[in-house]
Amino acid sequence: MAPVRESTSWKTTYLGLQQLEQTSVSEPLEKHLTDTQTLELLKHSFSPYPPPTAQTRSTFETKTSAINVLPSAQGRYDINQIQEDSLWLSAEARIDEVTALRIVILEWQTRPAAHLQESTLVTDIPAVPSTNSVLGSQPMPTGSGSTDSSQSADARRGRLFEIYLAESRFRLAACKYLVFTAICETGDGNALANRASSSAPDWAEAVGREILASWDLLGVSKLLGQNVFISAIDAIRACIKRLESGCGWFRDQDVQEPLQAAWCEGQILEILAIMEIVLLSSGALTQLSRSDVVLAWFRLMSDYRFFETFEPVSELPKELITPTKNKQPLRELYDIHEWQLQSLASLVSLAILKIPFALHMIESLSAATTSVEETAAGAAYLLNPDTCNEVTEVLVNAASECLRVASPAALSWSIILRTLREQVFGSQDVREIRQSITASEKLETADSPESEGVDQTPRGNLLSLRRHSSTGSDTPQQQTFLELLLDKSLLVGIDGDPVAFLARAAVDGSRVLNVIASLSVSFCTPFGSDHQGKSGLKMRHILLDLIKASLELVDYQPDLLGATLAVLTGSESYWEQLERRPEYREAEPAAIFLDNRIFMDKLFREALCRFPHEISPFLGLCRALAICYTNQGGRGMPAIWPHLAKSDSLTCTLPTSFTAYQLTQDDEESSSIQLGADLKIFNDHGVSQARLYKRPKLSGDLITMPSTNLRRIPRGAEGKVLSETKPLVVLWIHEFSPLAYLGLLLNSMATNDLVMGNISPDTQIVPGLVPEIIDLLSVILLTAVKGTSAPGGSSTARETPQGILDTASEGLDDGQDIVSVIFDIFEQELSRPFKTTEEMSLSTLACCVQFIHVLLQVMPDRVWPFLGRSMLLGIKDNNSQLSVLLASTEIVNGKPDFLVGCIRLFDSLVDDAITHAVIRKIPPKAVTRFAAPQPLGAGVSQVVLKKVLLSFQRVMLEVYRSISTLGIVQINYRLEVTARLSKTFDRILAYCFGIEDQSAANQKLSASLMPAAEYMVDVFLSASGSEATLAYLTNIISQGVAETLNWKPEAAKYWTRQTVSTLRLASTLLNLNTTLGYPRSSLEERMLRSVSLLIRTYTSSPMFRQAVIELLDVLVINADLTEGQPASLLGHIDEDAANHFLEVLVMLDEPLRASSLLVSIWKLLSDVVSKRQQSLAIFILTGEAPREVIRREKSESHRHYQADSMLKIALDRLSNIERLQPQLASAMLEFVALTADSWPWILAIVEQHPHFLNALTDYIGQGETVSNTTQNRSKQAGFEYHKIQIASYITEILAMYTHHARQAGGTMTWAKDLLPNLTYVKTTAIVPTDFNASLHSNLRQNFEAKFENCKLTAFKRTGLKPQSLGESFYYDLEIAGKMLESDTSWNGKDRGGFAAELARANINLSVVEAQISLFHSWKFMVVELSKLLRNDAEYQKTMAEVAMDCLRTNAKNTLPQIIFERLAQSRSDLAFALLQSLIEVQSSQPEVKSILFTAWDAMRAHGTDLATVLNGDGASYCRTLLKTLCLSTEAHTSSRTFPDSADGRKKQSDDPSTKPSAANVTLKAVLEILKVVVAQGFRSITTLLHDCPHRVLPSDFALLAAILRNSLRIPGVERHTTAILSTLADAQTSRYASTLLSWSDQLATNRDPIYGELSINFLLEMSSMPALAESLAVEGVLNHMSNTNLIKFLRTSKGMGPFDQPIRMYNIWVRGILPLLLNLLHAVGASMAAEIATYLNQFRGQIARANTAFTFYSTATGTEGYVALSMVSEAQTLAVITGILDTYRDAGPSAGVVSAEVMETGWDRVRIREDVESWLQRRTVLRERIVPVGEREEGWIRMKPVGDGKNGVVNRLEEKVVEEMGLLLMLVGGRED
Repeated sequence: MAPVRESTSWKTTYLGLQQLEQTSVSEPLEKHLTDTQTLELLKHSFSPYPPPTAQTRSTFETKTSAINVLPSAQGRYDINQIQEDSLWLSAEARIDEVTALRIVILEWQTRPAAHLQESTLVTDIPAVPSTNSVLGSQPMPTGSGSTDSSQSADARRGRLFEIYLAESRFRLAACKYLVFTAICETGDGNALANRASSSAPDWAEAVGREILASWDLLGVSKLLGQNVFISAIDAIRACIKRLESGCGWFRDQDVQEPLQAAWCEGQILEILAIMEIVLLSSGALTQLSRSDVVLAWFRLMSDYRFFETFEPVSELPKELITPTKNKQPLRELYDIHEWQLQSLASLVSLAILKIPFALHMIESLSAATTSVEETAAGAAYLLNPDTCNEVTEVLVNAASECLRVASPAALSWSIILRTLREQVFGSQDVREIRQSITASEKLETADSPESEGVDQTPRGNLLSLRRHSSTGSDTPQQQTFLELLLDKSLLVGIDGDPVAFLARAAVDGSRVLNVIASLSVSFCTPFGSDHQGKSGLKMRHILLDLIKASLELVDYQPDLLGATLAVLTGSESYWEQLERRPEYREAEPAAIFLDNRIFMDKLFREALCRFPHEISPFLGLCRALAICYTNQGGRGMPAIWPHLAKSDSLTCTLPTSFTAYQLTQDDEESSSIQLGADLKIFNDHGVSQARLYKRPKLSGDLITMPSTNLRRIPRGAEGKVLSETKPLVVLWIHEFSPLAYLGLLLNSMATNDLVMGNISPDTQIVPGLVPEIIDLLSVILLTAVKGTSAPGGSSTARETPQGILDTASEGLDDGQDIVSVIFDIFEQELSRPFKTTEEMSLSTLACCVQFIHVLLQVMPDRVWPFLGRSMLLGIKDNNSQLSVLLASTEIVNGKPDFLVGCIRLFDSLVDDAITHAVIRKIPPKAVTRFAAPQPLGAGVSQVVLKKVLLSFQRVMLEVYRSISTLGIVQINYRLEVTARLSKTFDRILAYCFGIEDQSAANQKLSASLMPAAEYMVDVFLSASGSEATLAYLTNIISQGVAETLNWKPEAAKYWTRQTVSTLRLASTLLNLNTTLGYPRSSLEERMLRSVSLLIRTYTSSPMFRQAVIELLDVLVINADLTEGQPASLLGHIDEDAANHFLEVLVMLDEPLRASSLLVSIWKLLSDVVSKRQQSLAIFILTGEAPREVIRREKSESHRHYQADSMLKIALDRLSNIERLQPQLASAMLEFVALTADSWPWILAIVEQHPHFLNALTDYIGQGETVSNTTQNRSKQAGFEYHKIQIASYITEILAMYTHHARQAGGTMTWAKDLLPNLTYVKTTAIVPTDFNASLHSNLRQNFEAKFENCKLTAFKRTGLKPQSLGESFYYDLEIAGKMLESDTSWNGKDRGGFAAELARANINLSVVEAQISLFHSWKFMVVELSKLLRNDAEYQKTMAEVAMDCLRTNAKNTLPQIIFERLAQSRSDLAFALLQSLIEVQSSQPEVKSILFTAWDAMRAHGTDLATVLNGDGASYCRTLLKTLCLSTEAHTSSRTFPDSADGRKKQSDDPSTKPSAANVTLKAVLEILKVVVAQGFRSITTLLHDCPHRVLPSDFALLAAILRNSLRIPGVERHTTAILSTLADAQTSRYASTLLSWSDQLATNRDPIYGELSINFLLEMSSMPALAESLAVEGVLNHMSNTNLIKFLRTSKGMGPFDQPIRMYNIWVRGILPLLLNLLHAVGASMAAEIATYLNQFRGQIARANTAFTFYSTATGTEGYVALSMVSEAQTLAVITGILDTYRDAGPSAGVVSAEVMETGWDRVRIREDVESWLQRRTVLRERIVPVGEREEGWIRMKPVGDGKNGVVNRLEEKVVEEMGLLLMLVGGRED
């Protein structure tokens, strides 16, 4: 066989195969096992690795040469060390160098995990990639240097030794698994399981079939050169030889002992694996085994005495054989595996003999056959006389030595020989006649002298037998083949008949029936757990075949019955059968028994005829057969039901005092009997006559007998006497129901009311029948329940079980039934003082708990009240007998069935509380005559539920905390207890806190569980939690790690269950602590201190990884929630351990790559980089420990990027994103996105990656826009949300890179190249989401109509469990199914019920969530692109289109309000930001103006009554729309210019708003906005401000004023003056503005009259249109203003300047009053001059201050001597107003005014001019005296001047002041000119 390089270790392969039963298909595992080289290794599993040759040495040197592997300068690996270790391993193990190289690389890859475990046992081994380089490009450990002591040659080679042993062992284990997979799925006549129940994927079955095909089980394998069984037997012999010769690896005595023990155990385990493969493969044969195979096997067994005594090592030092202190001797090692070797030897011997096929062949061979063509080694062994002779010799010798292991094969061979002899002796009638004629002659010959010396033994007689021809001639003819075969087979050196000797030695000497029972109970079930127990079933089938064949040889006896019962049940308890899948019923040995006439006649009917005289045998058989059911009539009844429901005979002993009978002698051996009077069996007291003599009743198809047949046998009944000895044993011909009889017997034993004390010879142990009867009832009910729930079962869950209970209750006293009887027995046993000798009492209690458990599924209405009053919990008197019993050490010695039963019952009670939670919330209806029956479980009080569950919870928590001290002997039971309690606790928390986060505790569907859950929270999550309880949690995890590393397959599954369930419980508790908002708990503190333990747990087994990663993730998230610096995960472990863990983590579950685990790993990494875990994040991102990074950064100015960091792995794999699974791609993209967001410097690394960015842009560019039709979207919904989520992360990453590129000074090339690839994102991100309103609406209505008092939102998930997009995203489908599955509407017809609808709703919401996420990413991207491309005309169109899409989508909203509010705000924010950017660059694109219409549509869709909207939840969204509306009107105010056309003329805009017809549309919209938003809006929010001041913001008025200003500036609006006047007049806008001014002093905050300024500004904007100004003048706006407190204050003051408080008063004067007066004066003209002058004169203080404002002071003091820009503006406005007034005064009547009426204002124009000129002449002083007022001016003072300082100015503010002063001089100097 050519050497093969593998990509993964065989241990990892085997563990991966085991995970296939729980997880999805692993593609890497499939690829590995279907690889040609791997298949070759599997086909050669029995052969060791090839020896080294010159060719393998050459290949090795090529693979490790410098051209393929360069020596690592960074210490990642030492190629010289690898070469040395490979050559050492090749020499020591005598294997080829390439195979040794592969093992060395496996050790190197698992070195970090080995260091973490502090053990030499290797755990999971990652794959080695199939490249020319043996080290390849696989992510490798980065810190595997050779500096520490663990890197020493001895330690390293010790690990190599163990990996070598593990590789050999687990290759056989993987081969066994695959072969049995093929055998199970293809079937071998026993129907192990149909394809529907297949747990393995098709590819695994195909691999197994290919292996079997290459082996050619019945022929000579071309691949192996001989039969595969011969190869396997040779391999076993070779292993034994190696054991005999010893290991010989290490010569050092110090290391020899532990490694020698490991080596020996490895050889033994290889033997066991090979024997299992032989057993399973031989069982798959449909023909007799080959002669050479049988011969080779039994020679092996003969050489090693069937492993009866196994001591193969003969050359080892004595100290390795004998016990030494603290060291396990090899003798103990052999003792551990001896039973397994012997069991397999016994089973393989039976399987190879194949007794059913042997008997069939014997019957098919003709006795006249003289020869057989195929007598070669390859023929069936029965066709080879020499083989049969040697088998006889081997088995006779074993029987002579009384080897019990060989006894099943000896019994089987004796049956085969007996059948062969019968065939020879009885095949022809002629031979019988001839023998009878010559009988006398043979006798004479025997007495004659000539007979001396002739062998007279039976052997001699047999050998002298010769058949004669059938022609009648007496001359001996040629010996037939069967005669020859028989003679050869019996030709052994013993006295007597070999057949009888073998049978007698097996049955009497070796007690073979006990051996069969022991094999079934102690080996087949515990060691046959692979493939969900199918392997054990197969083994029991082999034993059942032997029992079937032995029924002709062995009479009905207790040992035979015991062996049969053991094979039928395999010692499986009620709880194990509870978990058996219904589809396996055809594979059960019990099913074979029931279908076989021989079994039924010889055993079952015999036991039935002896019933009830012999009760136990019948009970045992019924119990064993009750696990099978039949679906005849669709009822799912137990298959033995007809025999339990009705029997025609009854056997009992007659009381010695009863003489009313007559005997009749039928023959010498039997007598008949007839009753002369009724024979009473049970008393009749308590039974009414009507019930006593009622007719048989029908319960559906369940026929029951009248109770009279149970209590007495009537007069005249006939029977048959079975025993003449007194008391007589009689078989009565009497029809009765055995099940009803058992029910009545149970009641009679409970009350000591047995009339016939001698009804059974077991009277003295009658109490032992009680648990047996109850156990039988439990199993029958369980089978009925499972049968009704299986496909084809009854549609009514209670019908069949209720019929069984009715039958069992027949004949009981009035007011009693079987349920009450068992309840009474349970209470009686609980009330007894417990004694150590009363084991039967404990057994009865355990069986009663089983019955209560199954009854809970049939009659929960009776179980809950019973438990509420039972002494088990002692709720009434607070005295729980359960606690008392569990506190007794006797209860847990041996098998703690009662404890396990109570835990199972508690688990089922939790299930029932949830299953019927919805039904129990429905209020009870009035009982009417024809009303439908009450739903199952509906009649239980919530008070009872809460009390029972809380009481149970308290006891179970005590058990959980003290399990280590209970002293449970069997470890599997202790593990089962812990695992099940952890799982149950986790489920309780999930039911109570996983849904309905808004409901009160007493209103939840899980209200009955809330007290129990709250009690658990108090125990686990208190700040000072029970240290013992928390310590036990970590101890469980620690023990799981240790035991998993020891790898004991029979216990591995129990340790795995316990550890995983504990880890998940811890995760749930920590999540719950956060969900409830509690402070950090003691549990979290302990888990943080146990991080090193969790890391070891992760590396110990693939089974633990998912749970460990989830727990670490919870710790990271919770740590981030604390104030201050979060706890560091790396802070709880040393640096070396951290390095090793991250080296393991970087492998990413290679090579199995389980999808769910990879997603969890990337989620953990995402949380690490984003949750302030700086140290761990640095390691993840750089591949270096934090301290190393710090040390390096001190000497390097740039960041160095390590090749094997998690970031590099993510970027590399995402560069081929199309090959990744969607969930995995999303998780990895999220990691990159969060990393870039939290650590911006990594974007430089992203930029340097050669493929990553291009791969993302190409991927997103290939996205297709999904049709908006519901049909198309529903078809693709399952994939669509993944696609959208991926697009979201990609867009976010690209946006962050765009931001990075812009800050780095990047050009627009990147952005322009990216735009074409964003089409899918643009069309998907903003379009109306796929929210299916009709689906959700109809689902809610239909659901709440069907389930009263249950809201659909009750199943809304909380954050307790991890939430991901999919079928259980929003509504918890699992919990909903648990609660509603019993209702037919849940699954519905053809899976179209509420379950499917809920799944569709979750998928629809997943799509919506993904679209929302994509929108946010797109928003980020668009904003970043706008900063780069805002001046690009094409992108301006895109910006405008995106803004319109956002507003248009909001206007057409179909989302529910809770989703819309969140999304609409973001959309409107994006539209506003884009529009603002377009306005800033003064974009001339026609699309910009079109935004006005979409903005207005969005505003109308949201609501135009501003008071209502601002008073609701959508106020923020409304304000954003107002701002957008404001900017969109501004886009129409500025004049648009376009590039010149070719003829030099201006191009006409394509903007519809610029065309005459479209302009009217624009103006129409503007007028509507003025009416609805400005006029009516101002009035409504002014009113709202008065009523609810906190609901209105000053910016609301500012926005309305801005919209008014922009609207009045739109070209053409002046043509609609009348309409505008009418609109504002109708809304009384000016009056409301004046009113607002009058309130403004009362609304002022901190003396800031902001609303006064806003109201005057609004009036100012109105006055900007002359017509509106005239209207204001007519309405007397100045008079209204004069009467306000604010104006009065300003009028009466001495004058307020820009530096006086409040500053806003000066702003009101400068920016409000003065511009308003100017507008009124300008609009009205001369007629307004006198009023304006008079009004100004009211502010004499302001005028006086203005006159001296510019007075120059050499030294500024206080507020004097400083200049503000607003002072210049004030002077300019006063100059214009006074100039106009002076003009009118001077013009007098010619201007239509009376000059005397136009008063002088007192503003000194000349002084102002002189002062300003003085300032301008002192520019340096002016610069120093300019004071900024407000944030804008603060910004100007830091800005450079626009004119580049040509006028000597140094900042923008100074420049503006100088410019404005120049303009002021022009205004004040014009009059003089």
